[in-house]
Amino acid sequence: MTNTIHHRRRFLRGAAIAAAIVGAPLIASAEPLLPLPVQQVQTDTLDIGYHEAGPADGHPIILLHGASGDILRYAEVAPVLARQGYRVLVPYLRGHGSTRLLDAVSDAGTDASAPRAYQQAVLGQDLLDFMDALHIPEAVLAGFDLGGRAAAAVAARKPTRVVGLVLADGMSISGLADAVAASARNGKWRT
Repeated sequence: MTNTIHHRRRFLRGAAIAAAIVGAPLIASAEPLLPLPVQQVQTDTLDIGYHEAGPADGHPIILLHGASGDILRYAEVAPVLARQGYRVLVPYLRGHGSTRLLDAVSDAGTDASAPRAYQQAVLGQDLLDFMDALHIPEAVLAGFDLGGRAAAAVAARKPTRVVGLVLADGMSISGLADAVAASARNGKWRT
Protein backbone atom coordinates (compact mmCIF):
# COMPACT_ATOMS: atom_id res chain seq x y z
CA MET A 1 0.00 0.00 0.00
CA THR A 2 2.75 2.49 0.95
CA ASN A 3 4.64 1.70 -2.26
CA THR A 4 1.49 2.41 -4.30
CA ILE A 5 1.03 5.76 -2.55
CA HIS A 6 4.68 6.66 -3.21
CA HIS A 7 4.30 5.86 -6.93
CA ARG A 8 1.03 7.77 -7.12
CA ARG A 9 2.59 10.83 -5.46
CA ARG A 10 5.61 10.62 -7.74
CA PHE A 11 3.34 10.41 -10.78
CA LEU A 12 1.25 13.38 -9.63
CA ARG A 13 4.38 15.45 -8.93
CA GLY A 14 5.66 14.66 -12.43
CA ALA A 15 2.30 15.54 -13.95
CA ALA A 16 2.24 18.87 -12.10
CA ILE A 17 5.74 19.72 -13.28
CA ALA A 18 4.83 18.75 -16.85
CA ALA A 19 1.77 21.00 -16.65
CA ALA A 20 3.98 23.84 -15.43
CA ILE A 21 6.36 23.33 -18.37
CA VAL A 22 3.56 23.28 -20.91
CA GLY A 23 1.91 26.34 -19.35
CA ALA A 24 5.11 28.27 -18.67
CA PRO A 25 5.44 29.99 -22.07
CA LEU A 26 2.02 31.53 -21.51
CA ILE A 27 3.08 33.08 -18.20
CA ALA A 28 6.70 33.82 -19.02
CA SER A 29 8.15 37.10 -17.84
CA ALA A 30 8.87 40.01 -20.13
CA GLU A 31 12.61 39.73 -19.43
CA PRO A 32 14.69 40.29 -22.57
CA LEU A 33 16.26 37.28 -24.26
CA LEU A 34 19.88 37.59 -23.28
CA PRO A 35 22.56 34.96 -23.76
CA LEU A 36 22.23 32.37 -21.02
CA PRO A 37 25.30 31.69 -18.86
CA VAL A 38 26.79 28.35 -19.85
CA GLN A 39 28.72 25.87 -17.72
CA GLN A 40 30.54 22.75 -18.93
CA VAL A 41 30.52 19.18 -17.61
CA GLN A 42 32.44 16.20 -18.98
CA THR A 43 31.15 12.69 -19.57
CA ASP A 44 33.12 9.77 -21.01
CA THR A 45 32.38 10.96 -24.56
CA LEU A 46 31.30 14.61 -24.44
CA ASP A 47 32.15 17.97 -22.94
CA ILE A 48 28.57 19.25 -22.53
CA GLY A 49 27.64 22.90 -22.33
CA TYR A 50 24.52 23.64 -20.31
CA HIS A 51 22.60 26.40 -18.58
CA GLU A 52 21.43 25.90 -15.01
CA ALA A 53 18.91 27.94 -13.06
CA GLY A 54 17.09 27.52 -9.76
CA PRO A 55 18.11 26.01 -6.46
CA ALA A 56 20.61 23.14 -6.51
CA ASP A 57 18.31 21.10 -4.26
CA GLY A 58 15.17 21.70 -6.36
CA HIS A 59 13.50 18.91 -8.31
CA PRO A 60 15.45 18.68 -11.59
CA ILE A 61 13.83 19.52 -14.91
CA ILE A 62 15.91 18.98 -18.06
CA LEU A 63 14.79 20.94 -21.12
CA LEU A 64 16.09 19.67 -24.47
CA HIS A 65 16.21 21.67 -27.70
CA GLY A 66 15.71 20.45 -31.25
CA ALA A 67 18.02 20.14 -34.25
CA SER A 68 17.42 23.67 -35.47
CA GLY A 69 17.50 25.27 -32.04
CA ASP A 70 19.64 25.78 -29.02
CA ILE A 71 19.28 26.51 -25.31
CA LEU A 72 17.82 29.96 -26.03
CA ARG A 73 14.58 28.18 -26.97
CA TYR A 74 14.04 27.95 -23.21
CA ALA A 75 15.28 31.43 -22.24
CA GLU A 76 11.80 32.50 -21.13
CA VAL A 77 10.72 29.19 -19.61
CA ALA A 78 13.82 28.41 -17.49
CA PRO A 79 13.53 31.48 -15.20
CA VAL A 80 9.80 30.86 -14.63
CA LEU A 81 10.46 27.27 -13.51
CA ALA A 82 13.48 28.34 -11.45
CA ARG A 83 11.36 30.90 -9.60
CA GLN A 84 8.96 28.06 -8.76
CA GLY A 85 11.84 26.26 -7.00
CA TYR A 86 12.87 23.77 -9.70
CA ARG A 87 16.46 23.04 -10.68
CA VAL A 88 16.35 23.73 -14.41
CA LEU A 89 19.05 22.33 -16.70
CA VAL A 90 19.20 23.12 -20.41
CA PRO A 91 22.05 21.23 -22.13
CA TYR A 92 23.33 21.74 -25.65
CA LEU A 93 22.90 18.46 -27.55
CA ARG A 94 25.94 17.01 -29.27
CA GLY A 95 26.94 19.08 -32.28
CA HIS A 96 25.35 22.23 -30.84
CA GLY A 97 26.68 25.20 -28.89
CA SER A 98 29.68 24.46 -26.70
CA THR A 99 29.08 20.68 -26.51
CA ARG A 100 32.02 18.85 -28.07
CA LEU A 101 33.08 15.25 -28.55
CA LEU A 102 36.11 14.34 -26.48
CA ASP A 103 37.21 11.89 -29.18
CA ALA A 104 36.09 12.98 -32.66
CA VAL A 105 37.03 9.59 -34.12
CA SER A 106 34.47 7.74 -31.97
CA ASP A 107 31.55 9.61 -33.56
CA ALA A 108 32.76 9.39 -37.15
CA GLY A 109 33.60 5.67 -36.87
CA THR A 110 34.08 3.51 -39.94
CA ASP A 111 32.13 0.50 -38.68
CA ALA A 112 28.73 0.44 -40.43
CA SER A 113 27.08 -0.99 -37.30
CA ALA A 114 28.49 1.74 -35.04
CA PRO A 115 25.85 4.14 -33.73
CA ARG A 116 25.76 7.58 -35.30
CA ALA A 117 25.45 10.90 -33.51
CA TYR A 118 21.73 11.45 -33.95
CA GLN A 119 20.45 7.91 -33.44
CA GLN A 120 17.91 7.86 -30.66
CA ALA A 121 19.95 5.49 -28.49
CA VAL A 122 23.03 7.72 -28.78
CA LEU A 123 21.05 10.83 -27.83
CA GLY A 124 19.51 8.95 -24.91
CA GLN A 125 22.92 7.77 -23.68
CA ASP A 126 24.23 11.33 -23.93
CA LEU A 127 21.36 12.48 -21.72
CA LEU A 128 21.91 9.69 -19.18
CA ASP A 129 25.63 10.50 -19.10
CA PHE A 130 24.76 14.18 -18.52
CA MET A 131 22.48 13.23 -15.63
CA ASP A 132 25.16 10.97 -14.16
CA ALA A 133 27.87 13.64 -14.45
CA LEU A 134 25.68 16.04 -12.47
CA HIS A 135 24.57 13.33 -9.99
CA ILE A 136 20.90 13.56 -10.97
CA PRO A 137 19.17 10.26 -10.15
CA GLU A 138 15.84 11.24 -11.73
CA ALA A 139 14.30 14.23 -13.49
CA VAL A 140 11.42 15.54 -15.52
CA LEU A 141 12.50 15.49 -19.16
CA ALA A 142 11.01 17.83 -21.75
CA GLY A 143 12.04 18.22 -25.35
CA PHE A 144 11.19 18.55 -29.00
CA ASP A 145 12.74 17.17 -32.18
CA LEU A 146 16.20 15.75 -31.27
CA GLY A 147 15.66 16.65 -27.62
CA GLY A 148 12.37 14.74 -27.68
CA ARG A 149 14.17 11.75 -29.17
CA ALA A 150 16.72 11.82 -26.33
CA ALA A 151 14.00 12.17 -23.66
CA ALA A 152 11.90 9.37 -25.17
CA ALA A 153 14.95 7.08 -25.33
CA VAL A 154 15.74 7.59 -21.65
CA ALA A 155 12.10 7.11 -20.66
CA ALA A 156 11.94 3.84 -22.58
CA ARG A 157 15.32 2.49 -21.50
CA LYS A 158 15.53 3.79 -17.91
CA PRO A 159 11.98 4.66 -16.78
CA THR A 160 13.04 4.90 -13.13
CA ARG A 161 15.18 7.92 -14.05
CA VAL A 162 12.18 9.82 -15.48
CA VAL A 163 9.67 11.46 -13.12
CA GLY A 164 7.73 13.12 -15.95
CA LEU A 165 8.02 13.29 -19.72
CA VAL A 166 6.92 16.15 -21.99
CA LEU A 167 7.35 15.69 -25.75
CA ALA A 168 6.22 18.90 -27.41
CA ASP A 169 6.00 17.69 -30.99
CA GLY A 170 4.69 14.17 -30.47
CA MET A 171 8.13 12.62 -30.84
CA SER A 172 7.83 8.88 -30.74
CA ILE A 173 10.25 6.10 -30.09
CA SER A 174 11.50 4.81 -33.40
CA GLY A 175 13.75 1.81 -33.86
CA LEU A 176 15.02 2.16 -30.31
CA ALA A 177 15.32 -1.57 -29.67
CA ASP A 178 17.53 -2.05 -32.75
CA ALA A 179 19.63 1.01 -31.93
CA VAL A 180 20.10 -0.08 -28.31
CA ALA A 181 21.11 -3.59 -29.44
CA ALA A 182 23.62 -2.17 -31.95
CA SER A 183 24.93 0.31 -29.39
CA ALA A 184 25.31 -2.42 -26.77
CA ARG A 185 27.32 -4.53 -29.22
CA ASN A 186 29.63 -1.56 -29.73
CA GLY A 187 29.81 -0.69 -26.04
CA LYS A 188 28.03 2.65 -26.58
CA TRP A 189 24.88 2.03 -24.46
CA ARG A 190 25.49 1.16 -20.86
CA THR A 191 22.92 -0.49 -18.63
